[in-house]
Amino acid sequence: MKIFIQEEATDLLRDEKFLKAWDLLLSVCPWATVFQSKDFVLTWYAYYKEFIPIVITDWDGQNLKGIFTLTIDKKGTITAAGTNLAEYQVWLSASVDSHDVLEASIGLLKKHFPRRTISLKYLPPNTPIKQFEVSTKWNKNIFIKAHLQPLMASNEQLLNKELKKKNRKEKINRLKRKGNLEFKIISNIEAFIAIIDELIIQSDFRKGAMYDKVAFQQEVQRKEFLVRLFELGLLHVSILKLNEEIIASNAGIVGFDMVHLQGINSHSPFYAKYSPGILHFLMLGIELKNTGKKYFDLTPGGAKGYKEMLATTAQEAYELKIFPRLDNFLASEKEFIKNKIKKIFDNFPKYKDQPSKMVHHLQHIKKKSSLLFRKGFKVFDYEGINKIFSDQTKTYIKVNSIGQEVLSNQFQIHENNIHDLMCFEESKGIISRKEFLYDCMKRIEIGHHFFCFTAGNSLCAVLWYIPTHVKTGEPFLSKINEFNHPTLAFSYYQPIYLPETKCFLFSVLNRINVPFPIHLQFSAKQNKLKKYLNHKI
Repeated sequence: MKIFIQEEATDLLRDEKFLKAWDLLLSVCPWATVFQSKDFVLTWYAYYKEFIPIVITDWDGQNLKGIFTLTIDKKGTITAAGTNLAEYQVWLSASVDSHDVLEASIGLLKKHFPRRTISLKYLPPNTPIKQFEVSTKWNKNIFIKAHLQPLMASNEQLLNKELKKKNRKEKINRLKRKGNLEFKIISNIEAFIAIIDELIIQSDFRKGAMYDKVAFQQEVQRKEFLVRLFELGLLHVSILKLNEEIIASNAGIVGFDMVHLQGINSHSPFYAKYSPGILHFLMLGIELKNTGKKYFDLTPGGAKGYKEMLATTAQEAYELKIFPRLDNFLASEKEFIKNKIKKIFDNFPKYKDQPSKMVHHLQHIKKKSSLLFRKGFKVFDYEGINKIFSDQTKTYIKVNSIGQEVLSNQFQIHENNIHDLMCFEESKGIISRKEFLYDCMKRIEIGHHFFCFTAGNSLCAVLWYIPTHVKTGEPFLSKINEFNHPTLAFSYYQPIYLPETKCFLFSVLNRINVPFPIHLQFSAKQNKLKKYLNHKI
């Protein structure tokens, strides 16, 4: 085995004979996935030029028994080419050569990068992991963890039965009463390019709200990478449309006998109560049956939430890390502590499947109430949580008329435009991006309408219209708007635009055309805005 780095690797990846041998090896490797194919790997190297290409292989110009395509990620860890876009990360070889190829590869990596961790997430189910039990000079540095890989079989009869269940049938019928509901496969590149920006916004908005991840904003080349995969036939794209509006989508990378939930998946928050994402996945499963794919891979990491609902079978994938010896000990201890904490969350049934969300709330409670945590987490009852959050009293201004001020042309006002929400700048706000987007997502889902006030690509303010008898959306509460008139609430504003924010408010009042009085709602953090508007209106 030899290691090729940067220019040497690039030169090797241009060798036509090597590429043909790679294709042949891929076809005979029992644990190979599409993420080890030359089309996927070479495309990723081409679009992500900031990552160093590393190739380990025994290619001698004629024969090829093993190949390992790698890179160094932004954390300085050695990982597979594709990084987080490669759902499965593994070496290629025939079964008989696997141990030798892996041990030689680890040796070369340790020689050239002695202080770096090697991380592969995830090894696919058929990977021969028992070889790690064989004594080698590296075995004390290896950390392996099994992960459940849920799969949805493309069983047309079973999936049709799921779609005909009472609650899903009701949601489909309610959507159909709103217009033409259509499941559609996107089969040509022009159609995909026409919709990809909309899919990206929906995806980044939800993932930003749930996990603080806005991949397409942070990686400008990700969009073009997926477009190229579509051209190569490695991306399966489907959408669920209501009239001309996309309410759910999936652009998944095409594997040998399945489509992977890796690429883009999204749904519109405006239709969240109809579960369009679940409906779309079930319809997608039926379509995959017609195209000869056996499974829709819901990706490893457990089967909770919607994955538990959709999965019909499961396999095991694996996480592999190869550390310096001390780091391996620390990783094992971290995993032990993590499992202990998960057991603590069993006391919180509502959050046991979302420990990070519970941690966020507990940290917020600690900050607001100055409670000290001793020997782990103090258990709070839900009444105590409600009290702490409800102490953040909302105050109101009653508006009885509309002013006449007009905004200059440099400012724009858009209604229910998620793209504007993605222009939020964390450095100019008093809350994090995740908190802001999560609040926006939940408000949209319960029926609030929003108006964004922008200057170019800068988000200046967001104003929410809360109709009478709609939930206000306060944390942990299902409080209904108590006034006989609608309420407006600012969730975000930039103080430097206070005079313009007043004009923005008047413009919105003119647009919504509802009877006075209107109540303006303010949180404790918005006292400056409240005082200004109270004085000016």
